[in-house]
Amino acid sequence: MKVRFWGVRGSIPTPGCETVRYGGETTCLEIRAGGELIIIDAGSGIRRLGVELLKEAKGQPIRAHLLMTHTHWDHIQGFPFFMPAFIPNNSFHLYGCGNANKKLEEILAGQMEYEYFPVSLGQMAATMEYTRISEEHFEIGDVQIQSMFMNHPGMALGYRIEHDGNVLVFTGDHEPYHHFLSMAEEAYKIDGQKISVADLEMDEFIERLDNKLVKFAAGADLFIFDTAYTYETYKAEKQGWGHSHPEYAVDIAVKAGVKRLALTHYDPLETDEDADAKVEHTRQLIRDLGAKIECFGAQMDLEVQIGEM
Repeated sequence: MKVRFWGVRGSIPTPGCETVRYGGETTCLEIRAGGELIIIDAGSGIRRLGVELLKEAKGQPIRAHLLMTHTHWDHIQGFPFFMPAFIPNNSFHLYGCGNANKKLEEILAGQMEYEYFPVSLGQMAATMEYTRISEEHFEIGDVQIQSMFMNHPGMALGYRIEHDGNVLVFTGDHEPYHHFLSMAEEAYKIDGQKISVADLEMDEFIERLDNKLVKFAAGADLFIFDTAYTYETYKAEKQGWGHSHPEYAVDIAVKAGVKRLALTHYDPLETDEDADAKVEHTRQLIRDLGAKIECFGAQMDLEVQIGEM
């Protein structure tokens, strides 16, 4: 399995000299496994991915699967600029939960209405197939996919991707469970049973949800986690915004026994130097716990190999 980061920024693209090393494009990942091309999210980074795919295809049809974590703008804003979607004979299967009121395709079409964009979703000439998913298991070829609702405003999924014994887990946007943000009923189910603070003490409620996430990430070769803020910034002013910090990422990663932890979804105000400091701080947290987890900051264009190809 091979992973390439095409966008690692949160909220809005941030080009400039202070973000050149980690990159200013918003979330998009490319995954190659079992002969399948899997894309996670369509932030602004998907534009450059599309250009690269066209070069690679050399006129041959492009077939890919696009897993959407959620439809906040920084995760879909690159889709109208994804050039392979405008070419006949290409085909894309899109998976996502949309929201409580609209299907995924309706939301993607909405940002391409005439008031916002000169080309409509219907003018994309590639074959588009849409599958609405919840918390479930499904397959793409012989690649196994498990989805789980994360704690983020609206409805947002994380994905566990397995192939040939190799495991990648991407949380997407996620906040510690001290603030309950998801609108998805399944987000508060464990083993099919809904739990609530009415039935449990708050600490136990949070612990059980954390344990659900730990189980979801268990044994991952690569665990990609939303660490948009430092702990200090999160506590002071960002609680309830739907994002996390290194202390929480390390806690889940250690309990899950992951091998590598990648930090992502950098805040727009975060410079390369800020990201460097966050990565080193996270590594120190891991050392303090005596854990053996490799930690790095996700960077645009970085390729990570998991197991044998």
